[in-house]
Amino acid sequence: MKGAEVQASSLQRTTPISVASLTETVTAKPADVLAYYTKVYEGQKFTALPGNSVDGTPSKTFVRASGQESVNVAIVQTGTTSTVTVGASVLPASLK
Repeated sequence: MKGAEVQASSLQRTTPISVASLTETVTAKPADVLAYYTKVYEGQKFTALPGNSVDGTPSKTFVRASGQESVNVAIVQTGTTSTVTVGASVLPASLK
């Protein structure tokens, strides 16, 4: 996301599922972060599941490949800073 600062990232290439995670901070409202990532993942043929929060925490889950692949975006806002965590479980062939 433009203006974001990466705090941590990881990638584990394994079969049958590879796992990636990203934690970043950005000065943006949670709704704007979710809108950005919805556009990104729907552009990659993921489908957004219903709901934009879990227990009051802004969060969105996306699935693809008949549910074999999933991405979750969760945001915690402190003041004007949003800490964004993106976690993905995807088929190894999907990694680029």
